[in-house]
Amino acid sequence: MKKLVYILLCGAMVLACDDVVGVKDISNQFVVVMAPTEDAQLTTNNVTFNWQTVEEATQYRIQIATPDFESASQILTDSLAVGTNFNKVLDSGEYQWRIRAENSEYHTAYSTQSFSVFTEPNDISNKQVVLLAPADGVTFTDVNTINFSWEAVLDADQYVIQIATPNFQNALEVITDQTLNNTQFSASNLEANAYEWRVKAINTSSETLYSKYSFTVEE
Repeated sequence: MKKLVYILLCGAMVLACDDVVGVKDISNQFVVVMAPTEDAQLTTNNVTFNWQTVEEATQYRIQIATPDFESASQILTDSLAVGTNFNKVLDSGEYQWRIRAENSEYHTAYSTQSFSVFTEPNDISNKQVVLLAPADGVTFTDVNTINFSWEAVLDADQYVIQIATPNFQNALEVITDQTLNNTQFSASNLEANAYEWRVKAINTSSETLYSKYSFTVEE
């Protein structure tokens, strides 16, 4: 009986050894990067990463950092892929990515590439800012604070709001001229008078025309 148990244990050990021996050492291989390659300058923020297959690899570890791994401000991706491509949407900026092949026992060294992404903002010059409040021609009485709001414009980065009295064509005073990151603004203690307010949307390459409404403040 002891002899049988010994034989079975030896057989199990042989099978286990065969499993390890059956895993190919890929540590001396390397991943050939297809794209993006070193110093590539991309004009799209939807980036596809491609590399060649490594024989006996079962998966690939991809990492993306900005601006690079040595002085990374952020590791954007640390993922496993079973194929030879990976997609990631990236903002404009400097990046570094690296890829290595893995199997159950071994892995290659990382193949590392640097690249940059620069995308022109979309043209918003044909779009219009929709003003919400105060409505055109409204009159305020005994109000200390007036709240202004408008709809967001797709692809706009900021908004410029101006308030003039009595209007912009014959302005006696421009009492507000501010650039905002949001779609709301408040003005307090406006004197009794006629006013006109207007808003335009802007990004780094274009801007809309002003949209304007009028209102009146009475005592």
